[in-house]
Amino acid sequence: MKTNSIWGLLVNPFIRIAGWQAFAAGFVISVLSVWIGSVNGTYFDGVIDFHYGGENYSLLKLFGILAIDIFSITVVMSLSGFIISKSFRLIDILGTMTFSRIPYLLLAVFSLFVKSPDLNEILHNPLSVFNNIGFVLVMILSLPVLVWYIALMYNALKVSCDVKGMKLKVVFIVAVIVAEVLSKILIYAFFR
Repeated sequence: MKTNSIWGLLVNPFIRIAGWQAFAAGFVISVLSVWIGSVNGTYFDGVIDFHYGGENYSLLKLFGILAIDIFSITVVMSLSGFIISKSFRLIDILGTMTFSRIPYLLLAVFSLFVKSPDLNEILHNPLSVFNNIGFVLVMILSLPVLVWYIALMYNALKVSCDVKGMKLKVVFIVAVIVAEVLSKILIYAFFR
């Protein structure tokens, strides 16, 4: 598959966009995702986390969580860049990692059309969640969106650091786990 094809650009747009341009586009869409998600209780509380129909956080808290998520992934991927690459630009890591969050806009938009399941009913009968078709569809959609998001992050690191191979794969997996843990710790510290 050519990387310049539409499908190639969906998983690796970073051959065309990086740096401040990627950061600006990713930041605007991430803020839009948070704002849209806040309408129906959808929130992204961690580098790779998505929750639907839970607590209704204030917009200020949700934007604070977004800042922590972007900070966590940028710091950890930058440190990873020092391990696997001789040279990279910090702005490319910041821009491409922020741009990678774009798929979460789909989850925020689709969640607008879904009614949250009653938590008390789910506690009494966990299978009752399958009565809410919209909720089930959003949960099914969340898997390919998460895979797309992770593929974007992987390609962002790959292009930003100009590396390939097993070393990249191992460092990327460890970095995503560390970034997720870091984001959870910071979210808990600032917003418990």
